[in-house]
Amino acid sequence: MARTIRTSLAVLLLLAVGCSADGDDAADEPVDPGTAAPTVRNDLPWPMHPIDSRFRGANGLGQGDVNGDGLDDFATNYEFDQRFEIALHPGPRVDPRTPWPTVTAFVPDPLTENTGINAESAALGDLDGDGNTDLLGGQGWSDIPGIEGNQAGARIVWGPGGDAAADPEAWVDGGRLAATIDGGHFHWVQVHDVNEDGLLDGVLAGRVHGGTGEAAGIRWLEAPEDPAQRRDLDQWQVHTIVEDQPGTHGAVFADIDEDGDADITLVNADFDTDDADEALVWYENPGPGPDQAELWVSHEIYAGPEFDGKPQVAVADLDGDGFEDLLTQTARDIYWFRKTATDPVTFDRVVITKDPVAQQFSRPIAVADLDGDDRLDIVGGLVHEESTLAPDRASVFWMSYDGDRPAADNWTTHVIKWGSGTTSLVPSLGEKWDQFRVVDVDGDDDPDIVANNEEWWIDLYPKAFSDQDPEEAMVGVVWFENRLADDPYTFEEVDGLVAVETEHRTDDPDGSWVIRNRDPGFGGEGYLQSAETIETTPGRAGSSPGSTFTIDVAGGRYQVWARTLVPEVWGSQLGGAASDEAWVVVDDGPPLRIGGDRPPTHRWAWVRAEAPLELDSGRHTLSLRTREGGYAVDRIVLTTARGADAPTGVGPTETRAAP
Repeated sequence: MARTIRTSLAVLLLLAVGCSADGDDAADEPVDPGTAAPTVRNDLPWPMHPIDSRFRGANGLGQGDVNGDGLDDFATNYEFDQRFEIALHPGPRVDPRTPWPTVTAFVPDPLTENTGINAESAALGDLDGDGNTDLLGGQGWSDIPGIEGNQAGARIVWGPGGDAAADPEAWVDGGRLAATIDGGHFHWVQVHDVNEDGLLDGVLAGRVHGGTGEAAGIRWLEAPEDPAQRRDLDQWQVHTIVEDQPGTHGAVFADIDEDGDADITLVNADFDTDDADEALVWYENPGPGPDQAELWVSHEIYAGPEFDGKPQVAVADLDGDGFEDLLTQTARDIYWFRKTATDPVTFDRVVITKDPVAQQFSRPIAVADLDGDDRLDIVGGLVHEESTLAPDRASVFWMSYDGDRPAADNWTTHVIKWGSGTTSLVPSLGEKWDQFRVVDVDGDDDPDIVANNEEWWIDLYPKAFSDQDPEEAMVGVVWFENRLADDPYTFEEVDGLVAVETEHRTDDPDGSWVIRNRDPGFGGEGYLQSAETIETTPGRAGSSPGSTFTIDVAGGRYQVWARTLVPEVWGSQLGGAASDEAWVVVDDGPPLRIGGDRPPTHRWAWVRAEAPLELDSGRHTLSLRTREGGYAVDRIVLTTARGADAPTGVGPTETRAAP
């Protein structure tokens, strides 16, 4: 049975204090693979930094270097705002925790009910061979085109590369390939050299088209050999890999039979898939040459009705035996299909029962060595149920194993992010993690996680995409910062003052506050904003742990100031006077209210807590807790100066303790 490390803050702080100044601690000792794993210094939830949160329905995540700076950029299709957007890494000498530049690769013009494209998936690659990265988009069908759009098919948008990649006018829409129009509902695309001719092709799949009844199957889009013809979509050939594959979302390329070419493996399970048809399958690549245009042979690995809609597959040699294995999730378990032979291909199914905190509707899965112990770990994400992903659920998590080799019962679950609770009054909407990419975003030589969240936005009800409100989006695309080798954040008193930058929280025990950077004028890398969008009775201090900060003080009487922002509108119920208060709590003492004096909306302002704090010398836990949704807090200052005026500007420099 899996178990969860939920190390107390006190233990983690003792570990941090106990590390010697010269770095000669257990975390830095060399470790032999297959023996004792290194001590994880910081097993707290990971900071979740925004990448792009301007639009609704971020349900795809293409990865590639669009501007040629050697860093990964990310393409996202926004289903509810009808566009393909690309977020550009800020650059090799810019902090990626700060806002990322973004560019619209394609949006219909004019954006009306008849032009909505139902953007479902995005992939990046050089499709015309000019050295620049292009975008391949998958589009679907909807019976509510005024909200979700329409125009099913595969679209190619030609990229300009270099500095021009940041210019939306430089991206050229090639349109949809005629042979794909209304040929299915396409919500999975990849760029891949299918026939191994040195040219990148497209691969397209999805579900049944609700209007025509035609199954998307799996198709590959063959690029013309002549470079001069590649931007003429009529010259592309569309081949069918599988005719009747009804539900494809998280498919991957992998050489399943190890014959030197890439096969396709997936779990056939969508919302409209019959239980009897749910199965993990792989489709055998017939190899380069004329046979490549023929149907690929299907091989069933496992069939069962327990899969959630749109499960994904990860490929990795989990146990180091030389065979690549397959992993996927159900609500209750991780299924590890351990490959045992290739002629013929055989698998053993190992059922890894998830810790209860990770047992819920599940979709994304990835495999990587996250903690540097030369062992592969499992990364997973959950999806809301009836708009709720409860705060006692690990909405994003990672799992490590104990002992010499992975088995069914030796896994430990670690929380990357706790659930955000109920984020909508619409049962079909809520916190919904869709895809993961494991990549070192900040260049510190450990793997981070880039993720997209499809349905977690502020407005509680879907509305026409032509009636856009730039404040509606909430999470969109983010990256989770791997800080396993770092000490937890702490703050110390300097000359009678403690200054806390709120995005540098020590712990995030629930999903009630989200790091954001949308409203300009903040200090540091961002700020915290209460994620609550449902109108509730103010006063959650007793039920919400909020975000916590560790402070070391000399002791005395402290005035508490906070730099805050009140949104004019927050969701369909909050904003203004309904979004201008929060609680500050120290060491589980009585809550102190901050705000409530109705400052101007959408302007950063300093407010003072309703009473001072009497603190003993030593270490304390400061908690920022939700009272009203939408309230944003940029910085918190504690000062012993009597009669001190409010700080000015962004306030004093944070007094974060050195690691």
